[in-house]
Amino acid sequence: MTNRIIIKRGSTRIFPEPSTSRRAALFLILFLVYELYIAVEAKSTARMNALKNVTLVSKTGRYLTIGKQGITAQYSNSPYAELEIHTVGFNGEISIKGIRMGKYLAMNTTGNVTLVTSETKDAVFIDLRKITTPFISIRSKPYPSKYLYISASGSVMGCTNTSSDNTMYMFTFT
Repeated sequence: MTNRIIIKRGSTRIFPEPSTSRRAALFLILFLVYELYIAVEAKSTARMNALKNVTLVSKTGRYLTIGKQGITAQYSNSPYAELEIHTVGFNGEISIKGIRMGKYLAMNTTGNVTLVTSETKDAVFIDLRKITTPFISIRSKPYPSKYLYISASGSVMGCTNTSSDNTMYMFTFT
């Protein structure tokens, strides 16, 4: 197939054959529709990706537990420490669900960590990976200044991160 170039008299512009520009436009539309389809499919299948039966352990050795007594951090691994980590979006957006209780971890504007029965906007966190260590920090998506924090007494709360190397903010999945 040869492309013809039409040169109009009195003009210095060179125009391609109209059918070529139509083909290019159709190809571009097809490409954009395909890219949109892939993005939507990735977003919908992200809900199916879940790490089941994992435990969230702080750098100090405390296990995050979601049990009858609420949200606590214990030094021993209990059945209430088993969690499901659901991928809810792009860029490390996750939700944390206790398997035994069937409730999600959520954080409000003041940093109080609570349990909710369904995934709400407050139950979405961002998994911030550390490149040099196997530890992560977990930040609230709707409240970017609040990080999941386990205190020395074992209480779980949301606090403002003062140092990226603070051991109270560092977790790993086991």
